[in-house]
Amino acid sequence: MNEKTKESIQKALKTGKSLNLNLEQFGKVKIERRLPFLLIYRNPEPDNKKILRLVLGESSYIITNIEQTVNGKIADIIKLISKTLSEEYRAVMIIEIWIGSPECNTFKIKTSKEKAPATVETLYEGLVDFCSHQHELKTEIEYTPHRHPDNLDPILTLDQCQEVGAYLVGLEIPPFFKDEEKDEFYYMVFRDFKSQFSKILRKSIYEFIRVQTTFDIRNYQVLGSTTISPSVWDVDKQLFKIQENFQFLLLISPINTMEAKAEFIDHNFRINPKFLYRLLPIDPDQLKEELFKINIRSIEDPTLAFLFSDKREELEKQITMLKERGTSNFMFSSIRLYSSVDKDLYETARYLLKEIPPEDFSNSRWVEAEELAERCREEVKYYQKEYPKLDAKVEVKNDIVGMLVSKGQLYIGKSFKVPEERVEALVHHEIGTHVLTFYNGLAQPFKQLSIGFADYEELQEGIAVLAEYLVGGLTGDRLRLLAARVVAGHCLTEGSTFEETFMELTEHYNLDRESAFQVTARIHQGGGCTKDIIYLRGLIKLIDYLKEGGELEPLFIGKIALKHIPLMEELRMRDILKPAPMTPRFLLNEKSLERLEKVKEGLSLIDMIK
Repeated sequence: MNEKTKESIQKALKTGKSLNLNLEQFGKVKIERRLPFLLIYRNPEPDNKKILRLVLGESSYIITNIEQTVNGKIADIIKLISKTLSEEYRAVMIIEIWIGSPECNTFKIKTSKEKAPATVETLYEGLVDFCSHQHELKTEIEYTPHRHPDNLDPILTLDQCQEVGAYLVGLEIPPFFKDEEKDEFYYMVFRDFKSQFSKILRKSIYEFIRVQTTFDIRNYQVLGSTTISPSVWDVDKQLFKIQENFQFLLLISPINTMEAKAEFIDHNFRINPKFLYRLLPIDPDQLKEELFKINIRSIEDPTLAFLFSDKREELEKQITMLKERGTSNFMFSSIRLYSSVDKDLYETARYLLKEIPPEDFSNSRWVEAEELAERCREEVKYYQKEYPKLDAKVEVKNDIVGMLVSKGQLYIGKSFKVPEERVEALVHHEIGTHVLTFYNGLAQPFKQLSIGFADYEELQEGIAVLAEYLVGGLTGDRLRLLAARVVAGHCLTEGSTFEETFMELTEHYNLDRESAFQVTARIHQGGGCTKDIIYLRGLIKLIDYLKEGGELEPLFIGKIALKHIPLMEELRMRDILKPAPMTPRFLLNEKSLERLEKVKEGLSLIDMIK
């Protein structure tokens, strides 16, 4: 080891600054921050970069060649790092990983019987759990002084480890993700393993650090990388740019709803209305080509790779739907995106429609679109005081039905009006949830948190409806409307026409004709779209999450799905995400917090309107 390399390592370990050292033919050293662990991988195939991905996403590692042994340059570097870290934290863990022979089907943990049993047990249990979901994979612990591949000399002897305060573990990984004879590499299998393996490793290392060292550690997730490679930002920008090309919800919404309704009424509710749509501002095929040119595989971090890959799949589905707009295929693509109505959801919707009587708003004052827009603008001003970068506009438009938030802007249909009792609920639904999460997401490093990670809409709508309840504005008619959307979605996927869906809602469930038309029009838009079933489904899933002890406030960090909650927590622990700049106004209200507690304690859907 030359003096320059030694000085670079010592400086990084002393200051805690990141070290990313390319040693040319000897390999690479990455020490992101002072953590008492080190992964070692001696790569037998310099031209094969795939297996390296098991290590590259971690925060502290050395990748080198198979010529490196106890007397090599890399051994000196490992000893320097280990000695420095163990002097500060009492001990350091070194894990050398390698890939077993083609016939190998067993994860082999090579370790000491006496040292760090909890660490070994955590590693073993994690691998056993992974193997339980795989075909013919096993895990075993081998108590041995030989902690290296059988065909190589050790990278460090146990005596050298003792001298520098290091605990060495060897881990042989079976090559179940490739077939040497067929020269096939199973990328999807490897991708899933990489993600699981990263968690298994970190949990084991966390156990070692927690028990064996003086390092103060809160959670295994803090062991993940806190630096973001340029490829991540490139992917994020490219996905954002593609989504900037179109406003999906606007493009699948009819522009002639009022005219279609008039025609429907003129024909005594006995025709299937013809809907017209905005011209497509994109070439779907060209956009798909651009979408799949994005090099998501270049992202080493398994958490971020999953988030971006998932988002690309969702964008592909949306672009396909735009291409199929107005055809029968549109409905099948919408099922791919939003799913269909399952039995439990359908029965819940029918129950709500049967048990909740229609409300009489004949004595209510009705608020017109312009007045509602003004109240929404007041709410925007409230949040702008908290976060001046919020740049939401509220616009009343002729070609919009109801209320719609797109890219942080609120659009209200000119003919839209609501009972006064519903105004505050809608304000907090649209501004306090949809607009707020857009700008909270925009404040984060990733643009995806503003436009939404994959499948975010279900949770978004669940939160938005819950917000209506928390401000005391969830009415029986509103819950009936959400249930009617589910019934209409069921009718759609069962093959009902527009007319048949409308009749089902009015004759069997006593929905008024105005509401029944709006529900039916939304569910049949584009050729049939199941999106509207996510409101009730999202509310039910959110309530279940809260009953199980989940917290509401972290969900406002941006536009995420329930499946993203642990991933967001991990990114927060790794200091990649920042605190959200805005908290919904209703979460600062005592009455709202009392209502939230009732939900957590098991309040039923029907009781939410009493």
